[in-house]
Amino acid sequence: MRRSDSYLAATALALFFVIVSASGCGASDKSYNGHGVSFRYPGNWEPAKFRGLSAKNASGLWTEAFKPRSSSSAADMIFISEFRTPVAITRQNRDIYSEEVATSVSSVVRQTGGALLAGPTMVSMGGLPGYGFRISEVTRDNLSSRSRIILVWNGTREYYLNCQHDSAGRFAVEIERACSQVVGSFRLS
Repeated sequence: MRRSDSYLAATALALFFVIVSASGCGASDKSYNGHGVSFRYPGNWEPAKFRGLSAKNASGLWTEAFKPRSSSSAADMIFISEFRTPVAITRQNRDIYSEEVATSVSSVVRQTGGALLAGPTMVSMGGLPGYGFRISEVTRDNLSSRSRIILVWNGTREYYLNCQHDSAGRFAVEIERACSQVVGSFRLS
């Protein structure tokens, strides 16, 4: 390796560490560990009360919700739920179920006065395969919101992550950043 090549490699490595340090778990981040899963979320967030959807097509086993401490909108939150499903989605069969899952998500979204904006896209969270969607909806409190939805499976266990923000609010960027943090740190425990 020439001297200039080693300098470039060292510079690239230093940049990599700066990026990882800036985007990794900070001292103020919080960790959630329960219901067989763990993930990180921003330190300036707090657990929130989740009052449920106005339309559902399945009964969740559990739901945990988190929100920015400084937001007063009930639409600004991230919530994660676990469901049991009759089918296991895997990397090998998720193409087969893609349309069926999209139809189901679209149907539930329409029941809440919303619309499917994008998806499904093939995603992974904690190494688990699934789908991603973007939706608009009206919350139970009659607030207009936008959501990034992630659905992943571990056998017949479905994990549903909804990162939603008030359409008229100022927390969209913070919600998206927190959503990426949850997705990137999600693990089965």
